[in-house]
Amino acid sequence: MITVAEHALPGLRDRLLWHEVRTPADIADATGAEGGAVPFPALAAAGGRLLHPSNSTRVPGLFTVGGWAHPGGGLPHAGMSGALVAGLIVEGPDFRGSR
Repeated sequence: MITVAEHALPGLRDRLLWHEVRTPADIADATGAEGGAVPFPALAAAGGRLLHPSNSTRVPGLFTVGGWAHPGGGLPHAGMSGALVAGLIVEGPDFRGSR
């Protein structure tokens, strides 16, 4: 990846202070995520087929939060899912995000 990035940023490798190569097995060992699976961000394309499941469930008062729930993977999205669930708890099922 560094080699490819150097096409856009010549000399990048020489400016790096450190880098780390991690395989899915490394991720699984460090996080306990089965197979080292890291959830991908949600994508609205493909008619919604690439979106993560809703934060609300069929069980009243049970919500899903984190990378495998809406809006998807990555630390910012996991935090956003927590904020969305907080809104659902405080404002109810009609909550659709900040206003």
